[in-house]
Amino acid sequence: MFAEEWPLMMFTLFSQLAIGSFVMLLLVRTLMNKKEGAGADKLTQFGLQNVGWVMAFALVLSLFHLGTPTGAYRSIYHLASSWLSREILTAGGFFVFWFATRYTLKKGHSANALGWVAAIFGLAAIYSMASIYATSIRPAWTNVNTYVAFYGATLAMGTAGALSFMAFGAKGSQISAETLGLLKKISLLAGVCVLIQLLDLPILISSLNNGGTAAAQASAKLLSGSYLVPLIIRVIISIIGAVLLFLGFSHTGNEGKTMFSQKIYVALLLLFVGEFVARYIFYGTAVSIMIGAN
Repeated sequence: MFAEEWPLMMFTLFSQLAIGSFVMLLLVRTLMNKKEGAGADKLTQFGLQNVGWVMAFALVLSLFHLGTPTGAYRSIYHLASSWLSREILTAGGFFVFWFATRYTLKKGHSANALGWVAAIFGLAAIYSMASIYATSIRPAWTNVNTYVAFYGATLAMGTAGALSFMAFGAKGSQISAETLGLLKKISLLAGVCVLIQLLDLPILISSLNNGGTAAAQASAKLLSGSYLVPLIIRVIISIIGAVLLFLGFSHTGNEGKTMFSQKIYVALLLLFVGEFVARYIFYGTAVSIMIGAN
């Protein structure tokens, strides 16, 4: 993989982590609000106010991929025809509405409506991001697997990220059994997203083998050949991360109350590393159709 691709790869990962974490934090807040309004606010406040800085870091990384970073604003001129322009608009919109949400929360007001607007922009940014690759000349990318990989990474890392933000914000304080039950159910989403991505891989390899072009078959050969070991490593790391996330709650005290465990932070790290390896494979096995042309 060429050196110039690294900032772009890290942009996709960190932006998906930020957007996924924000969406999951907002979902927890919304689900808990009817029964534990104050508890929901306390549990999610820190994450909602700070997750956008991860997106800011991602946006800075994206500038290093541009030939002229100062001319980045010109990329938005082609909204009608360019997925890149739509990605810039929606990713920027997510950051702007996150910042508005943060400001409103700091003023002590409810910001659920603003938050969901930010979430919609964020999810649209993931779609635009995936569509850039899905409309390329690389058969390994021009299929539904790209959307599965990008949304799967967003929700898997986002679930772990949201729980990590909540754990850090709660600073080891005890949580109710009802809240624990909700968070444990939500933690399963990371495992489901990892599983869906893994089950989609044989389908991708089979479709590439039958793709009818030399480039598609070359990508399939890379996935089942020289990239097989990284693929296995990705599977192992991601599964361990998903399991640790589910186990990331500890019982304490005579009353059987619960608190967050350090396992949640380890789970986030493992899921991020797993998605990093997956994204490295995603870039490394994408053979251009022009290379396979006679």
